[in-house]
Amino acid sequence: MGVGKALRRVFLVATLFSLLMPPAVGAQPDELACGQLPGNRFFWVERAFCDLATQGPERANGAVIWNHGMRGTSEAWMAPAPPAFRLMQIRGWDVFMLKRHHAAETNNTLYRTVQRTLQEAAALKKSGYRKIVLAGQSFGGYVTLEAVDTSPDIDAAIALAPGVRDLGATGRLDASITDRILYRAKVGRLALLFPKNDALFGNLVRGESAEKILSRRTIPYLLLDETSGINGHGGGVTGRFALRYGPCLADFLAAPTLPPGRFVCPPVTDEWLLVRELLLPSAMNRPSFLREASAFPEPVGSLIGLRWAMLEDTVILVAPVVREPGQLLLMYRSTGIGGGVLDATLKDGVIQAVLSNKSTVTLKPGGDGIITWTASDGSRSVNAPLIRGREDP
Repeated sequence: MGVGKALRRVFLVATLFSLLMPPAVGAQPDELACGQLPGNRFFWVERAFCDLATQGPERANGAVIWNHGMRGTSEAWMAPAPPAFRLMQIRGWDVFMLKRHHAAETNNTLYRTVQRTLQEAAALKKSGYRKIVLAGQSFGGYVTLEAVDTSPDIDAAIALAPGVRDLGATGRLDASITDRILYRAKVGRLALLFPKNDALFGNLVRGESAEKILSRRTIPYLLLDETSGINGHGGGVTGRFALRYGPCLADFLAAPTLPPGRFVCPPVTDEWLLVRELLLPSAMNRPSFLREASAFPEPVGSLIGLRWAMLEDTVILVAPVVREPGQLLLMYRSTGIGGGVLDATLKDGVIQAVLSNKSTVTLKPGGDGIITWTASDGSRSVNAPLIRGREDP
């Protein structure tokens, strides 16, 4: 579809800490597959959502390059792209992830990552994508801001809780660097999230100073500050953020023109439509939902149909499913731990299923139902009310 030719082969490493850049060549489609292992590479590129169609340069609204965060020497590259960006892919963007090997993070990781990000952006632009958007969370948000501070050729930037260090990847956290970049960043549109209770920055209020700077500039900007209802350093990668601000972010990027100044997000009027867009499989891949429960004891009859919940910051979609007479299954999909169609049991008046990470979910009656998630070792349990959804007409 053309996107493979847009991306260069990742460069190889002689060792984890000695990196050599080979000449750029066109990548084959399978080189963008999801879930790759780093091997001896420092950088590599993947499609963010391999279960969704890629539009290609001719049809897409544009291309998004996502940079993940950093957690010391842990495997931060394993983190998926946020669900808000899944919504963007559904709505016509092609989202790619630039991943880094955790074992090769050094003091010049920032410089190398910024340069590689701009190289990928240039390759995508050359391949025909009309717009290029850079995005990232924490350290990835800092990379995004540094990139637009370096190059004027980026159409938009999205920085979620940008994690800023004064010595690249390993120095002291310094929130003031964000403000200095905001004064001069060269970008067509800028979206920022500063969540409340960001412990990584000592719970500093960062949105106020960002607003003072951006309000004096002549670019359109979307600023979600500590009053946005998003909490914690990772708040921007949650289902809650996708449900509340995903459509607004997509509209902010897709609008043909915008006046300078702050972009205001309207309230979401029908959350179910977004839940369905994010989590309900296409009609071709949709399981057969249980519609008549006379063959099963209660509470199955009172829990028939699509239902969703906000379980802390994770959006959950569930529905009893049947494949063979008398066999009860549960469709479980979420913006967190992946699900699918799971074997279900009936015990003590509840429907129960076990997820891939050995945690359990139970559904029990009461209103439209109640869902409970329990950790695999039983140490933690969270519940939320289910909300009845609507199937396609």
